[in-house]
Amino acid sequence: MYKVIIEKECGCVRRANMLPEYNYEDKDSALIEAGELARKMNDEFCGKHQFGVRQEGENFLVTMQMRG
Repeated sequence: MYKVIIEKECGCVRRANMLPEYNYEDKDSALIEAGELARKMNDEFCGKHQFGVRQEGENFLVTMQMRG
C-alpha cells in the first residue's frame, strides 16, 4: 500500500476540505496523484506557499514551503 500524505495543512488545504492522506495499491498511481495534487494546490491556492512532492519509503509527501 502506497500513501500520498499532505505534510502540512495550510488554511487553503483546510478550506478545500482535502483529506490529509490518500491510499493507493501501486506506486505509479500514488506518484501521479501526488504530482497532480501539488500542481492543483500551486495553481488554485492563494500563492503564499509552494507545493512539491518528496518520496519517503512507500509514502509520497506533498510538501509545503513559503514562497520567497
